Amino acid sequence: MATGNNELSKPIAGAVFVLGWAIAITLWSLTHLAPDFATRGFIADVGILCAAVGFAAPFLATRSGLVASLVLGLIGVALFAFSGYLHITVIVYLLRILAPLLALLTPLYKLTSFRIFA
Repeated sequence: MATGNNELSKPIAGAVFVLGWAIAITLWSLTHLAPDFATRGFIADVGILCAAVGFAAPFLATRSGLVASLVLGLIGVALFAFSGYLHITVIVYLLRILAPLLALLTPLYKLTSFRIFA
C-alpha cells in the first residue's frame, strides 16, 4: 500500500456497509431484552448510528472520510449515552434525525463532488 494513497477501496467500503447494517439489525432485534426503557432507547439509538455509518460508507471517497465518519459515530454514541440516561430529550431526538440525514446526504455529496472532510 502506497503512503500517499488515501482512496477508499470498494471491498473495505462494502465490508463497512455490511458490518454496519448487521450490527444495527442485531441491536434492533435485541432491544426488547434490555431491563429498562433508557437502555432500550440507547441500544436502538446505537443501531441507528451503525446503520447510518454503514449506509454512508460506500459513498465516501477517502479513508480519512471513513475514519471521520466512524469517529463521528463514536461521538454520537457518547452523546446518546449522555443525553439518554440524563433524559435530555431534545438532544436524543436531534441526533435521531441528524445522523440518518447526514448519511442520506452522502450520495448527493459524492454526486456533486462536495467534500466535507477535505
